[in-house]
Amino acid sequence: MKILIMLLTLFSFIYAAQIDEFAAEVNYLRNYEMAMKTAKEQNKPVMLVVVADYCPWCKKFERKTLKDSAVMAKVNENFVSIVIDKYKDKGKYPEEFLTPIIPVVFFIEPKKQKVLTKTVAYMKPDEFIKNMNDALSLYKSEKK
Repeated sequence: MKILIMLLTLFSFIYAAQIDEFAAEVNYLRNYEMAMKTAKEQNKPVMLVVVADYCPWCKKFERKTLKDSAVMAKVNENFVSIVIDKYKDKGKYPEEFLTPIIPVVFFIEPKKQKVLTKTVAYMKPDEFIKNMNDALSLYKSEKK
């Protein structure tokens, strides 16, 4: 029984390290409050990515879409981005973002913390860029 507990503990550290490593690679924050504060200061919307380490579609979305050079450039220029693990980070972000379907991306107006739009499930980079453009348009119209 002790071996099983030790193995489960080890795997949880490995999975936690994976999301932290991904966040560092793509320059995403891991703290919800810090993301909101930074977005307010930079006058940018927040892009909140909700994933889970066990989810193969999340991994594909991270690898094929979020690491795409055009997507990365668009995100870094226009959004304050944060990635959270649906389960491991539970309690560290508002419950309204606890969703049954992953991956999901919420685009949020930071001052009111209002969801502008969201995307659900894996999508290719060009499709995701269109969604980001829609989110930016909604954000700009909210500011008026």
